Amino acid sequence: MPADPAAQARLEAALPAALARIAATPGVYAALWCGSAARGEADEHSDLDVHALVEGDHRWRGSFVVDGVPVEVFHNPVRKVRAMFAAPDHATVAMFAQGRAALPHPDLTALVEEARAIHAAGPTPRPPTPAERHMWVDEVVEARSLMGDDLHALIALNAAGRLMGALYAARGWWEVKPRAWLRDLERHAAPEAALLRRVLTASTSTERQAALEALALAVLPGGLAYAESATDPQRVP
Repeated sequence: MPADPAAQARLEAALPAALARIAATPGVYAALWCGSAARGEADEHSDLDVHALVEGDHRWRGSFVVDGVPVEVFHNPVRKVRAMFAAPDHATVAMFAQGRAALPHPDLTALVEEARAIHAAGPTPRPPTPAERHMWVDEVVEARSLMGDDLHALIALNAAGRLMGALYAARGWWEVKPRAWLRDLERHAAPEAALLRRVLTASTSTERQAALEALALAVLPGGLAYAESATDPQRVP
């Protein structure tokens, strides 16, 4: 069921005019309707997301408004979409795996099939590197140093948000937007969902910090001690 039937209907009503404008864009020859509205899950904050296939060597992102509905369009040649699949770019894989062809073309059909196969297989788990581990520990320790301070909530919540990206990467889960973290975590790992909820709702910095450190341990099972690390050398221009 849609999160908001009225919002879903409003976005669907604006879709034909949005597609007409996209189809008239030079170079566009196919389009995929994607995002929450394409999945039938729109709410009052949703917009229309469209991924357009274009001829040539350029990619760009555009936005406009139709009947009060914001529209965001991602323009890419096929080879760029496949490069994003290979990365993998989680958002692009999800767009094509869950989207609906709005301006059909064989290239679009092939990309959708590829994305569905990639999405079904799931991303390869990627544990934190030593340098990333140091960064996560540093953020938790920074929050610890501010316990009792009004800034603790801000620093702890920021650290928790960054840890969520690390958790999804380490477990091999497809990333989702922050607004879906709790719902998605309940499906993947209820204990981690409970920890995140405690970080968000704690009434004291002591409780918030304890939940943050427990969440960090879900990403860094070896503990929160500092260890030796180094990033790859980069040439200075």
